Amino acid sequence: MDPATIVFSAPLIALYALVVCYLVYSWSKTVAPAFTPSANKIMPYVGGEAMEGQVCHPGYQFYYVALFFTVVHVAALIIAVAPPDAPLAGTLGYLAIIAVAVAILRWGM
Repeated sequence: MDPATIVFSAPLIALYALVVCYLVYSWSKTVAPAFTPSANKIMPYVGGEAMEGQVCHPGYQFYYVALFFTVVHVAALIIAVAPPDAPLAGTLGYLAIIAVAVAILRWGM
């Protein structure tokens, strides 16, 4: 193999980036001011007001929106990467299956 091919291979480029990031991180620790503990540094910032804790009960209403978003984008990806000579019935059949699946998920709401 050519040495340039090895030096510019993807794993080594990732390793180079990791080394550079670590060097920048190490350098930034030397130029940053020393940490002084303070109660204000660990408090949440909410516009200058004291924040009171509260219970948040997550709901699953947004789950269907996120699932629909994901399914539609995967369908668009499948259509975009389908070969030009692929049968149209296969692509439309896939979209029909996706539409039925989304309709079934939304039916219970």
